[in-house]
Amino acid sequence: MQTKQALNNDEIILNYIRRNGSVSKAIIARNTGITPPTVTNICSTLAEKGLIYEDRQERSALGRPSMLLKFNEQKEMMLMVHVRTHNVFCYVVQSGGIILYQMQQSIIGLSSEEILNTIYHCIEDIIEDMRWTIAAIGLILRGPVDSQKGISIFSPNGKWSNIPFKYILEERFQLPAYVENDVRCLATGEYYYGSGKGIENLLVLKFSYGLGASLIYHGSLYRGYNDYAGEIGYSVIDIDETKEDSFTRLEEVASETAIREYVLTEIKKGRLSKVTDNGAIINDAFRVEPIYEAAVEGDEICLEALNRVGKYLGITLANLYNMINPQRIVVSSAMGNAVGTMDPILRTVLEKNLHRAQSVDLVYSGNGSYYTLLGMVDIVSSRRAGEVWLNGR
Repeated sequence: MQTKQALNNDEIILNYIRRNGSVSKAIIARNTGITPPTVTNICSTLAEKGLIYEDRQERSALGRPSMLLKFNEQKEMMLMVHVRTHNVFCYVVQSGGIILYQMQQSIIGLSSEEILNTIYHCIEDIIEDMRWTIAAIGLILRGPVDSQKGISIFSPNGKWSNIPFKYILEERFQLPAYVENDVRCLATGEYYYGSGKGIENLLVLKFSYGLGASLIYHGSLYRGYNDYAGEIGYSVIDIDETKEDSFTRLEEVASETAIREYVLTEIKKGRLSKVTDNGAIINDAFRVEPIYEAAVEGDEICLEALNRVGKYLGITLANLYNMINPQRIVVSSAMGNAVGTMDPILRTVLEKNLHRAQSVDLVYSGNGSYYTLLGMVDIVSSRRAGEVWLNGR
């Protein structure tokens, strides 16, 4: 996402049509603030370049029907790679966000080098498949990312640092490559297409095996001075001199990892749990999904874990709300029905710690991986529009 001031009128109009489906010129002019004659001229140019087309007529209560314009979703095919906690997902996606193909490879237990090779091999396999002509590569990563230079500053997955992925991918595959942090992709997807649509000041919290946040400020993605904004999981919340680095960080107590570790510890103490009754195997590959299922069934240990983490999340959101004062907070997680067990304690702690008594617009989103993908497609499409499409290439 680029700042609105940095965009030309043709980019603003193209992006508006791309993000909003079938729209009339009158609606475009009204919502972008660009004069109707300018909108008409630019739309004619965009149509000549094959970027938009006339979709259908819409009846009007007053005057003649208006023609609705739509983005050419088949403009390009992109290869999107999402490196998640346990798997690498690869997608072939149209520039309108339609998924044509997907595959995944497990990275559980792999070294940094093995994870990197998995990424490269997945890309090679798709590019060598002659069914698609790939125009660009998008790489979604956890941890701090310098998106302009395309550098992964640090990855909690592979424990690597300062990997120049943009340079590596462009040299290896001879395609333009774009690299972005997963939570910023998520926030972009939620803002344009999900639970944050139309909310100009939006805070998105990703609750997963780690913890991250991203802020939409006056309709633009806030990145911070050097692309570090939102790394709240690294926030120090306590000094613990028994630990090697002497600090306890937020994601150690407010993440799915914290839930998992609490339940594992209690089971190893000999406490009974529906997690094992339901057939879950307690080992290094143990996931949180069985914990959520058991919590919904009323399992004592799992409810304790969710309540503990819910308190920390409530405090975290209260601190962020008092500092930023967003219109809406979106918490993205894979908890499913287990949200109902954590939400009461989270909201109670949140509202007790606000600067003054007020109602917080807090919503949960359960399809984070999809909105992360949509967000990356949007980011890449915005870049492609300015760099390539509007130049007639």
